[in-house]
Amino acid sequence: MKKVILSAVAIMLFGFMSAQENEKSKSDVKFGAKGGINFANLSGDDAGDATVYVGFNVGMFVEIPVTDKLIIQPELLYSAQGSKSEGPLVVDGNLYDVKATLKFNYINVPVMFKYKVVEKFSLEAGPYVGFLTAAKIKVEVDGYGSETEDIKDIVKSTDFGLALGMNYEFSDVIFANARFQGGLTQIGDSGDGDDIKNSVFQLGLGFRF
Repeated sequence: MKKVILSAVAIMLFGFMSAQENEKSKSDVKFGAKGGINFANLSGDDAGDATVYVGFNVGMFVEIPVTDKLIIQPELLYSAQGSKSEGPLVVDGNLYDVKATLKFNYINVPVMFKYKVVEKFSLEAGPYVGFLTAAKIKVEVDGYGSETEDIKDIVKSTDFGLALGMNYEFSDVIFANARFQGGLTQIGDSGDGDDIKNSVFQLGLGFRF
């Protein structure tokens, strides 16, 4: 009888410990929001003299712990990207000073793998896919005003690339993030001069709930 009681207690204890461990695993999954500044540009042989366009990103994330040091972090971000360029343009023998701003809006879905290097510092890397929601070009001609055109028809509806970054934890709730996001696929869909890719450097803050 004593052996039966001890066995029953052992089984109950094992079940209790397993339940506690499962509960702990669930509680380790954390949700949060993040946002920051985009320093966006275009790269590639056909990007020309593109310069930095300042936009923003904002969205949500989930932290899923795999080990004490490794975390998988899927995200859903609205991201304003693009580029700027300016310079002289000759038309019919006349010289014009022209400024052009490309504006792309994406819903980006990165899946980041974060590795904790030390207590408050981690590195991250992972792929992302972006879904285009808007694409416009604003052209300003000195002395003639400006005009904005929709160019979504000549920009691919999806973007794909890799992201690399780092995080610094101010507390269990707030952290700072720096990330470079480089496109691997051409964004042009016109058939000509399509060697153009997205390139974005991001600085921001994240908040865990």
